[in-house]
Amino acid sequence: MPESNHLTLIQITDMHLQSDPTVDMKGVNPEQRFLAVLDKVVAEKADLLLLTGDLTHHAPEAYSRLVKHLEKLPFPAVWIPGNHDLPDEMLCFEGSGLNRKCIDLPSWRLLLLDSTAKPDGKGGGSLSNEELVFLQDGLSQVDSDLNILIVLHHHPISVQSEWQDQIALGNAAEFLQIVKASPQVRGVVFGHVHQAIETMCDEFPMFSAPATAAQFVPQTCQPQIESNASVAGPAYARYRLSASGSIAVDVCRLPA
Repeated sequence: MPESNHLTLIQITDMHLQSDPTVDMKGVNPEQRFLAVLDKVVAEKADLLLLTGDLTHHAPEAYSRLVKHLEKLPFPAVWIPGNHDLPDEMLCFEGSGLNRKCIDLPSWRLLLLDSTAKPDGKGGGSLSNEELVFLQDGLSQVDSDLNILIVLHHHPISVQSEWQDQIALGNAAEFLQIVKASPQVRGVVFGHVHQAIETMCDEFPMFSAPATAAQFVPQTCQPQIESNASVAGPAYARYRLSASGSIAVDVCRLPA
């Protein structure tokens, strides 16, 4: 079992599973790479798996296959949509526990947000008014001794990559205004960028995991698929959340 004074969360993101699991995308097979990561994650002593969007690539058939794969996990999982997902298809699995949006764990509350409103047709998205209200309620209706972690797909800060920052969270300023007003927020986790991010936004950290699908080279003007074998393989992130509110992260990479 996980240590009682820590929570361990696993983040898997940007799988881009295809309708046909044998089909490649950007030179790799997304299904094979995801399953290789999942085989590693199954052995983790974790409390929860976070699937942070772009679970499929506009592939309704892939969701039932994904849910079947997740049955091998010895701990629960939750998911949020990304810009390539089909949220209505995800809602079909309401009884699975995957669609939870507010999760209270010892010393921590997790708020999971849908950032796919107002799509720009290029990959960007925003938080709807309803999601912003949900966020505000989730931050205000909380015991003073709880730490809060917020999870969404689109990045709410610059990642110093020109093309990716053009498809970031559309209403990031409004989101950050709400978040910064809550002293109990200890961190924000996102996906979307296909690379490891660990940075500070004022007084709290922000994190992203690499994809299980193809990785992108960081800090570029145009999309470039990562070819450096040391970072090109599928990956996931492991977060250790302490009762005092600190977050430690390490990225677990598989061979390309």
